[in-house]
Amino acid sequence: MVFIRSLIEKYSSKKFEMDCHDIEIHRFRDNQPILFKGPGVIRGGSSGKLSFKLFNQSAITKETFNYIAKIHSGEDPESVNVKLLIEDYDGIKWNGAWSVPEINLFQKSNFTITGKFDQLATRINKIDGDEDIGITELVYIGSLNLPLTGSVHEKRFHGDEVISTKVWNDHHEIPFKDSTIIFQESSKKERTSVKAKHSDGFSPPYVENWIAEALIFSTARMIYPRITIRHFEKDALFFIRETPEKSMSAMPPVFFGSPSINENIWEVFLSYLKKCSELNQFDFLQLSKGFFEVLLASRGTVQGFLISLSLYIEFCITQIFDKPNSEDDKKLPNSNIKNLMQHVESWGGPVDLKSRAKGLLSMLNTPSISKRMNQLVESGVVTSKQKSAWSKARPYLAHGGLVDFSKTDEFWNIRNYLISMAYRISLYIVAYRGKVIDYDGNKFEFVDFNWDTIAQPG
Repeated sequence: MVFIRSLIEKYSSKKFEMDCHDIEIHRFRDNQPILFKGPGVIRGGSSGKLSFKLFNQSAITKETFNYIAKIHSGEDPESVNVKLLIEDYDGIKWNGAWSVPEINLFQKSNFTITGKFDQLATRINKIDGDEDIGITELVYIGSLNLPLTGSVHEKRFHGDEVISTKVWNDHHEIPFKDSTIIFQESSKKERTSVKAKHSDGFSPPYVENWIAEALIFSTARMIYPRITIRHFEKDALFFIRETPEKSMSAMPPVFFGSPSINENIWEVFLSYLKKCSELNQFDFLQLSKGFFEVLLASRGTVQGFLISLSLYIEFCITQIFDKPNSEDDKKLPNSNIKNLMQHVESWGGPVDLKSRAKGLLSMLNTPSISKRMNQLVESGVVTSKQKSAWSKARPYLAHGGLVDFSKTDEFWNIRNYLISMAYRISLYIVAYRGKVIDYDGNKFEFVDFNWDTIAQPG
């Protein structure tokens, strides 16, 4: 019998080694014979991928020899990836997926095999009295720097006399639909647990992705849970997953500064979570994928970050105005453009010039981003200064222009205006109203964000 809490202690916040008396390596497809088998070890840290080392004890067959040859010939990873079936010395049976092992052909039959993989999973029978039923739990490494409001009091005594009192905030509770989400930071801040009660329309496996998305946006950090647990009545699914080695970004979070300002993060988190729930999909939202790209770009070159911000803003505007599969999508180009296209097609000039001309003509039927931005300005979603900064930066950077570091003040102004603009448009998409980060040309401030709904085309 295994305590789930003990597994969390063992496999989070620190490096670990899982000694296994049996590891089997199978081809990823079902009903395939065992390729390699033997004792080994699984290793992991507080972040990054998981790894394994297997001391093979099975004989080399024609199947395994052909497989080894495929690996060493550099075949497509999809054709040679394997799954692991593992039993550790605690009697827990795990499985791991998607790994392309490394094998040394010059060893004897009992050679070692190593590799990395993304996830370990197991199903654990629950102990009587376990009160975590109908809950998804996410365990993050370290502190997430969230504005926790629930406090804990620690008193130290000498006999009956209180000699010291320590108070700190370590938890926060928010309602969502018919559920409750509880954030709990461990006493030494080595991990943060998020527990979400299941309810209608808020259940696994969707819950874990939705919470992760909302937290990444709210904190502007690429944070993923190291451990995910789906608590059911009799048992629980327990996952140890790959997490980014570096989670920090150069994108400022949606709120920073005083506690009274930071508490607004919960309203942003709930707005984002509601949007995820409304769309009801397991995959990340397109909005999330675009924001993740901005965070990754922020850790690279200044040039890349500015281009990523500019394109993300344009992407968000398209999300606001375009209706998938609407009648507008089915319309043919207007008659004038169509006639021009036919004229170019019948022209006897060079093929490459014709192709470029047709590409330029097709752009005439694309809605003007500038006109759409004017609507955003009129509705209070973005400011005219933000629009001007984007209009200046986007075409210049996207067509090969380089940041001019001799104009340092202008560069930082454009960067900060684009950051403010990106947040405003994203928050409009998730229907958030409240405080918002704004750059006024000198510093970031937090102002009221109230907007009028933008008329949709169609």
